[in-house]
Amino acid sequence: MTAAEPGREEEALDLFERAAAADPEAPFLRLGLAEFLAGQGRFEDAAEHAAAAYRLAPDDVDVLRAYALAQVEPRAGGGDRGIDRALEALEKLRELAPGDMQGMILLYRIRERREEFDEAASVLEELVSYHNGNRQLQSMLVDAFRRAGRDDRAQELLDEMLQFSQEGRMEAALRQSRQGNHTRAIELLEEGIAENPEDIRLRGALVEEFYNRGVARGRTPRQRDDDLAEALRRLHALPRVARASPPARLLEAKILAESGERPEAIELLEDLRRESGGDPRIVRELVGLLMQEGEWRRILELGRTMVDGADRNGQRGAQAADLGLSLVVEALRQLGETDRALEALRAEEARAGESIELVLSQAELLAEAGRKRRAMAMLRREIVANERLFRAGDEGEPEFQAIEKKARIYFSLDADRLALRVYEDLTANGDVRRLMLVADFCRAQARFAEAIPFLHRALSRVDAGAETGLDVERDALLAALRFQLGEAYERSRRYDEAADQFQSVLELQPDNSLAMNYLGYMWADNGENLEQALDLIRRAVDLDPNNGAFVDSLGWALFRLGEFEQARRHLERANQLVPRDSTILEHLGDVYVALGDDRRARDAYEEALALNDEENVESVRRKLGELARR
Repeated sequence: MTAAEPGREEEALDLFERAAAADPEAPFLRLGLAEFLAGQGRFEDAAEHAAAAYRLAPDDVDVLRAYALAQVEPRAGGGDRGIDRALEALEKLRELAPGDMQGMILLYRIRERREEFDEAASVLEELVSYHNGNRQLQSMLVDAFRRAGRDDRAQELLDEMLQFSQEGRMEAALRQSRQGNHTRAIELLEEGIAENPEDIRLRGALVEEFYNRGVARGRTPRQRDDDLAEALRRLHALPRVARASPPARLLEAKILAESGERPEAIELLEDLRRESGGDPRIVRELVGLLMQEGEWRRILELGRTMVDGADRNGQRGAQAADLGLSLVVEALRQLGETDRALEALRAEEARAGESIELVLSQAELLAEAGRKRRAMAMLRREIVANERLFRAGDEGEPEFQAIEKKARIYFSLDADRLALRVYEDLTANGDVRRLMLVADFCRAQARFAEAIPFLHRALSRVDAGAETGLDVERDALLAALRFQLGEAYERSRRYDEAADQFQSVLELQPDNSLAMNYLGYMWADNGENLEQALDLIRRAVDLDPNNGAFVDSLGWALFRLGEFEQARRHLERANQLVPRDSTILEHLGDVYVALGDDRRARDAYEEALALNDEENVESVRRKLGELARR
């Protein structure tokens, strides 16, 4: 941060060098120092630190890219040998991340300079396949094809480019966004804006994509802040009329909330709510922020205002009243005023008559208050009988949300037999979708052992060729079911059976990185088949290098093998990719303990404990206690 301030270069250099000296085996510190030195024109020194990072982390995509850039810098003095070293690193990068824009363009330019035109075109063609629709890359590829003597292919690509209209680009960007490829969506939208800077639709969509990427999983805190700031900057650059529209203001509130400016976001949403007459989408956004702030009194007043002001004669008014009532009940529940919440539900029942939702909501409150007998009596009412719920929805379909809620209340009352009876009655016809849905219900309640029979029945039905009504290929459906079954076995501590299921997934889908990672992590965590676990996890990381969970698994497997220094490097990177993850932080603490760095171990454990994750809060507390006694 100091390096970005004019006139403080020497101070920044001192800080960089002290950091690198304190932890000489950390490749990312070396990279930071190399980039700083290059910015200061000290290219030979920059190349030296980039080379050190390469020795420490020869398979890391960021390191490979930076090392290659340092080697080809003429002022670093590497000459032809430097170019050869860069080629070696870039070809390795090509294997690991063939869609890496900066690295592959550098590789292409080196091949071009050496007049290896066929190979240069091959590099660029592969890169274009990962960034399909990028006009600049496509234009470069047209020229590369021509230099390689492939004029026909150059003409084909030109024809494709001409067909790619603004409308097509917008559609392609939306498709990439739905798939979670927000960087590619941003590239497509920016290309469109470069051609038509006044297109408000493209500019508005770009604001949303920067927001989507900022809140996506796997972004570092710095990347997240940068994306949110860019989203806000571009939103404020829109014309005043577009900026003042309700969708734009709603998006602005979401950006502000994610940027930590909740009071400003709440104020903006309050204005929008009043102007819209209580639009449910805006109310839900507002309530979500108020919940995060613990503003249950404000939520209570908001709910009452919605109930009192609703015109129940219209559909929208009735929906607003229902939403308002649910806010009143939840707020009173959170404030510990269960009896008042029950009174509100009974008053609504007296006014509107008995309904499934009102009965189940009363049963839920009674169960939470420990009034088991009264809760069970509610669940015995005719309106929530199983056979009624199975045909209470639209066109006689089951009311799945109510069914799940009824079973959940039974589980909370320790009436497991009755809860499972609800699910068994629902799935008696063998419908695969119902079986999968019930398994999902069990999973959501951490009832993994109860999910296993339903998943087995679904698998048997699919194996027997039953019609599922799902638009999914049979092998893909079998793989999904076996993955869920593997997870259910693992969470039920039936590890051998879990391993069988994950291996079956990999037989059906050899490139299923989720199954590779789950099986590898399970083995590593249990201290079993460690070399095989490491191999599986490495394959998963190769397929998805920036998946923080996968990188954490890799670090944990190396830790189990006693490779503590390598483990530390990967776990620190996992912590960058997925900040504030209690499991990663606990793993980091464990590796610091193994390396004798008690201070950093304590910091990691304390950060994990502050997250209060029930999965590992007790183990982290115990490890902190052990450190304190050392």
